[in-house]
Amino acid sequence: MDLFESLKTYLSEKEIKELKEALEKESLHAALLNPTKISDEKFVELFPHVKPHPIVKHAFIYDKNEYELGKHVLHELGAYYLQEPSAMLPAFLLNPNKDDMVLDLCAAPGGKSVQASFLMENQGFILSNDISRSRALAILENTERLGIANIGIISRDFKEIYQDLRNYFTKIILDAPCSGSGMFRKSEAVKDDWSYEKVLRCQKIQKELILMAYQMLAPNGEMVYSTCSFSKEEDEDVVKYLLDNTDAEIIKIPSNPLYYEGKDGLGIHLFPHLFPGEGHYICLIKKPNVGERRQIKTPKFVPYKLDMDFEGFQPYTFNDHALLVRKEGMNFIDYKYLVRVGLEVLELSNKRISRYGVGFAHFIHSFGCGYSLSKEEVRRYLSGEGLTNPKTIQKGFVWLTYMGLGVDIAYFDGKMIKNHYPKHLRKLIQKF
Repeated sequence: MDLFESLKTYLSEKEIKELKEALEKESLHAALLNPTKISDEKFVELFPHVKPHPIVKHAFIYDKNEYELGKHVLHELGAYYLQEPSAMLPAFLLNPNKDDMVLDLCAAPGGKSVQASFLMENQGFILSNDISRSRALAILENTERLGIANIGIISRDFKEIYQDLRNYFTKIILDAPCSGSGMFRKSEAVKDDWSYEKVLRCQKIQKELILMAYQMLAPNGEMVYSTCSFSKEEDEDVVKYLLDNTDAEIIKIPSNPLYYEGKDGLGIHLFPHLFPGEGHYICLIKKPNVGERRQIKTPKFVPYKLDMDFEGFQPYTFNDHALLVRKEGMNFIDYKYLVRVGLEVLELSNKRISRYGVGFAHFIHSFGCGYSLSKEEVRRYLSGEGLTNPKTIQKGFVWLTYMGLGVDIAYFDGKMIKNHYPKHLRKLIQKF
């Protein structure tokens, strides 16, 4: 059975025809702004032909043929995150706040965690997990570039630990692995790999994941379940399975002409013939306010004294590194699986600062000594070069900025600003 034949269980012939026609068109691209780094007005001034996202705030749809935003210096400095327009809705509709403890269960490459952090104003705590360590490292690269401090990253199979986390997280994002039919026009490889048998294989995994995630949800907590699949088997049928086996309740998503709502009222579909994006399914779920949220004892840590104060964050040292961590994040220090517990501030050598973390340079808004780079200087620095003959600045560590955005914290020895930028991030910037 092919995809469109399988969709006849809930879509009319007319709807399937419109969907087929939409899949022949080009994919759309969007940028989610980092509100601490760039305003909507400034972004539109720089890229005047972008269009506001129809639902999500501080997000814009753009033509990739006109603007190569992934190659722009503002992307490198964390002013925005590039994300498919439909994929922006799950975290937006869940709407976590700065008091939430969030789990993003299948998080890579981290877009939904990033968006949750923006909504939470870099407060609260987000635990981003991906069972693949290489994919979890992609989350790390994005959080450092964007200057995010409230995301911790681990890589493990939650089947091993979910029992100890039952009734704990106040918000959960479950963007489940799926057959990927919603991504057909973005990827020929996904299209070629699709089969109805794959749908059923994915459904089995999705049922396990949604039950596991729900058990970790705190009383009165909320969860978003989403896939990039058109198939009812992976979408409504998985949610029905949860409802049949738990006390879960559905939160109705407000109606919108851009959404497709099934007759059973279980979430919404984003179809490319209705919504300006790829295929997505989204359902909001709530756990009744029965019982109490689980409490986890936070382990002790060695505090580190910083000259700067960061409200809500605990500075501490580990293996000659000083980190900024949300108190809740300390509960997940299992070094075998840990990718990131918080934001690296600096590294020590013989109890002296040897370097600062690039993520910290992107996180802060001021530093003792600052130096504003020219376009040519930032191009050279991001490609790995040191800078000679800078304007008169004091010897020592200096916060390098461009257009008011943090680039790095490097050491000036009186003659040269040494390049501390991580080698795996260095690149020749093409767009300014």
